[in-house]
Amino acid sequence: MWRRTDPVPVSSTPPPPTPRDIETLEAVVAALDASVRTQLDAHVAVVRTITETNGLDYGAVWAPTGSGAFTLAHETGPLAPAIRAGWRQDLPLTESAGMGGRALRERRTVHMDSAPAGRGSCVRWENAWAAGAREGCFIPAVDGGRVTAVLEYHHRGRLPFFGARREKWEAIHRLLDHMRAAALATAAVRETVDDRAAVTAVVTSVGEAADEAAALQTALETVRAAFGWDYGSFWALDDAERLLRFRTESGTAGEEFRRVTLTATFAEGVGLSGRAWRERDLVFVRDLAEVTDCVRAPAAHRAGVRSGVCFPITVGGEVIGTMDFFTTDTIELSESRADALRTVQRLVSQRLDALRRAEADAQRSRELLDSVDRLRSAAAAAGEVADSAVTQASAMTTEVATLTESSTSIGEVIRIISGIADQTNLLALNATIEAARAGELGRGFAVVASEVKDLARETAAATQRVSDQIAGIQASSEQVTAGIHATSEVIGRLDAVQARITDVLEEQVRMARAIRTDR
Repeated sequence: MWRRTDPVPVSSTPPPPTPRDIETLEAVVAALDASVRTQLDAHVAVVRTITETNGLDYGAVWAPTGSGAFTLAHETGPLAPAIRAGWRQDLPLTESAGMGGRALRERRTVHMDSAPAGRGSCVRWENAWAAGAREGCFIPAVDGGRVTAVLEYHHRGRLPFFGARREKWEAIHRLLDHMRAAALATAAVRETVDDRAAVTAVVTSVGEAADEAAALQTALETVRAAFGWDYGSFWALDDAERLLRFRTESGTAGEEFRRVTLTATFAEGVGLSGRAWRERDLVFVRDLAEVTDCVRAPAAHRAGVRSGVCFPITVGGEVIGTMDFFTTDTIELSESRADALRTVQRLVSQRLDALRRAEADAQRSRELLDSVDRLRSAAAAAGEVADSAVTQASAMTTEVATLTESSTSIGEVIRIISGIADQTNLLALNATIEAARAGELGRGFAVVASEVKDLARETAAATQRVSDQIAGIQASSEQVTAGIHATSEVIGRLDAVQARITDVLEEQVRMARAIRTDR
């Protein structure tokens, strides 16, 4: 125990306050029931209630940082401004730091009721003494062999914890430890129930979103409201540049913080979002200002933004972005709350995956409908061409039939001409005979008869050639007619095929429309 080197006159020391054991316990119980969610909340509730109920001048809570040191997490009472003014807020409490360090090291209460032994012996007690405190203590809160906080009290008079009643107040603090543990257990159950309700709210709201943008905005707003965050934002992955870029937000954390957020980008592993991207898991920071590689940290410190959490959003096994949330309170993230947020992460990712697949199916459906429309138009055009070909084939068949009839008529004329030629040749022969009988008088007639005979012979030869050609035309006409008939039959079969193609296309149209309707 420290001894005062400059004794304070007894008349200047306020008398010890009247003990308020029962009132203090009742107030602490009420405070623990009302506001406790985390270990830090419980310690703050105990210190604040004891300080206020007993009229103490100063109370503080030192919370663990995870590295063995403790940081000042809460302080209250009339002397708080004066003590704060003489203390660097970023200085930690360690086992080697004055009387608080001694309490931490020895796991027991350290009581101060005299002036500091010398400058630098205990900066906290020196500041409290300079502010007017004349008695103080550091009380380590131990749970399962682990110090969960260091409680600090100072008073300008006598502390009600010590003196003749010291053992009683130590027993009361042990009782408060049990009450705090029970309150935390109750809070854990309550938090689990709240987390389930929050997850259900997220599932319901995101499940009603019609597209990806709506799902992201709904998820941000629902998670922020359901879990009590002040601000949330979504960062989309730019695949080309491999950077996270701001996409959308919910809530507010001050205009400066928002301005920095809108222009910020994060590479993999950089900042809170970059870490969640790299680790593909939820990342929590107790104080964003301590994240040295985050461009938003300075603005967060000035805006009063403290704790933050971030988790990746994945589709098809690949990270497509991150979702982060912040609060202006310094909080601890429980395992239950972390598990709930991981569940939210999976549910939002699954919903986005489903929406993207539905959109892809809808796009394929639209493309199928477009291709079916083009095929149907082509089939219709093919049908028109087939109909035209049948019409033309029918016309050609008629023309060929007419040609055949004309060829037949010409053949009859040729046969008549051939008969005339034969008769002319016979008459010429008779004329030649008669001219020979006539002697000299019939010589001129014999010459004419010879020329007539030659003409008849040439006429017969010409008519034979014409007859041969007409026979060829008739044979060709028959072949053309047979070909046109065969073509007409093929076109008829093509009509049947085109009709079946049309039926198949109509079935595809019904299927594509059903896909689009079921989306």
